[in-house]
Amino acid sequence: MRTKMVSKLMAAVMSTLLLTVMTMPLPTHAAAADVSINWNDVKQEIDGFGVSQAGWSGAIYDLQEPARSEIMDLLFTQDQGIGLSILRGALFAEYNPAPGQFDFTVRPDQVWVMQQAKARGVDKLIASTWSPPAWMKTNNSTTHGGYLKQENYGDYALLMSKFIKEYKQQFDLDLYAVSIANEPNSMTFLTWDSSEWNSTNFQVFLKDYLKQAMIDEGVSQTKVIAGESSWWSEDLIKDSLNDPASAERLDIVGGHNYPIPILNLEMPTTPFSTAVSKGKKVWMTEVSKVDSYDPGINSGLKFAKQTHDFMTKAGVNAWMYWTGAIPGDNDEGLINVDKDTSTYKITKRFYTLGNYSKFIKPGYVRIGATENPKSNVYFSAYKDPATDKFTIVAINTGDATAEVNLIPNGFTAGTLTPYTTDDQLNLAQGPAVAANNGKFQTIIPAHSVVTFVGQNGSPAPQEQTLIDELDDWSKTFSHTSGLAMDSSNSGYFNGDKSRVKRLNGTTESFVYSLPNMISFRADMYQFSVWDGIAFYASSDQVNWTKLAHASTPGVYMGSQWYQKTYYSSELPPPGTQYLKIELSGSDSWEKQVSRMTIKYAM
Repeated sequence: MRTKMVSKLMAAVMSTLLLTVMTMPLPTHAAAADVSINWNDVKQEIDGFGVSQAGWSGAIYDLQEPARSEIMDLLFTQDQGIGLSILRGALFAEYNPAPGQFDFTVRPDQVWVMQQAKARGVDKLIASTWSPPAWMKTNNSTTHGGYLKQENYGDYALLMSKFIKEYKQQFDLDLYAVSIANEPNSMTFLTWDSSEWNSTNFQVFLKDYLKQAMIDEGVSQTKVIAGESSWWSEDLIKDSLNDPASAERLDIVGGHNYPIPILNLEMPTTPFSTAVSKGKKVWMTEVSKVDSYDPGINSGLKFAKQTHDFMTKAGVNAWMYWTGAIPGDNDEGLINVDKDTSTYKITKRFYTLGNYSKFIKPGYVRIGATENPKSNVYFSAYKDPATDKFTIVAINTGDATAEVNLIPNGFTAGTLTPYTTDDQLNLAQGPAVAANNGKFQTIIPAHSVVTFVGQNGSPAPQEQTLIDELDDWSKTFSHTSGLAMDSSNSGYFNGDKSRVKRLNGTTESFVYSLPNMISFRADMYQFSVWDGIAFYASSDQVNWTKLAHASTPGVYMGSQWYQKTYYSSELPPPGTQYLKIELSGSDSWEKQVSRMTIKYAM
């Protein structure tokens, strides 16, 4: 009797569980998010993206060739590097060691780096002062804070003006701007050069000393930067902005993005509203991570997201990393150098900054875009008013790929060209994305930064498309013997009665031959197994290049089967004529290819 009761109870439980499973909603595929790009919604002008070598010019200058020239190319050229447009140096206290004594030749490393940057097209050379000479300061030291003595305001204004003049006369270097003080809210315990300034100091120095000194030395065309607090704030410069006499000699309000000491909190990324209201440019002139080493994509994504926030939330005109190159394994540079061996390592943050600097040039303006279309995905957009070129930067900090429809408003374009940086790729050019019914359908890989570039009014691409439903082998060029067409269980595969699968747990492949292949798409069904898929390109069937790819999130089809689409995220090598799809893994049936779509140019 007891056994029968237990059996009835178990049957009831199983019935309830089965009913629950049958009525549970199936996992669904998230719809593609729409991102509107609004051509006529013009935001701020972009002055550029840059780095500092202030105090660290020797990190490049002291290297043997070809390393030092290679690093300069990587930082500042458009074809071989990321095309940075701003270089920040320093006005050193040693230029003026005693009253009336000047020597601007004592830092040949900085002169060389600036000249090399200029030769590579950089026209915004700027310099900040960490400390005036010790003899001008209240603590008689260039370190541990201390203020500029009031009786030496004129001496310091003369030093700044002579620096600009002598760099031009001696070294043919035109300084775009000089900054009065680096991090004037510095703490007195700092061991490196520093100087303290309060709001009144700035106001008086600008209007009563610096303005006239620059006129007297004939350098009044050089712009003046002030502020540069260690955390993001314009408080120290508000009095200068609200005084017309001092504001007249102030062109750019700068700020850094380090955490507030002790609290270890960053200030909100908000606009400098007073500076903007007075018609001044706003630059974020320094940030890095000073207590860690992460050369990988996590650091790259972190600073790409910071760049995005400063462009979209703070509306800055320029964004700069701390150093381009610095010795040792640390996060203070984009490039880490070893001076003993004249070697260097490139970080992912170098490339993610390049996703901005290489494609958004001085004179571009930011335009409106849907900034956060889905969780962990961020967009900003820019255009060149002179040429109608445009750039869209997407960041995906999430673990899944994001399907996105880019929708142009107020302009048209035939194609977008993507450039991807992720854990595998470094600014890799991908296949062009063609407009489809007025929108660009694309996916942003997980943990990536993707830049799309295009031209307003560009024509639709001239290309052909092969669609193979894989009902037979007639459209393929070749295949290995361990493959077959599977027609079973079509109910799990949207009724598709013919799919390529392996017969055994061996590595198998099939190949297409088409001229000048541009891109591919593979529609697949997978049984909860996401590896064992690879794509290769070749021009001769002998030398094969593995192609990077991304995939859509899986759509649940029942019985643990998921539908996924794989896309090429890297442009095949020029002249690619063969595409190989390779399947591997121990189980023969757990992945099946249902359709191949290949674009090529005749």
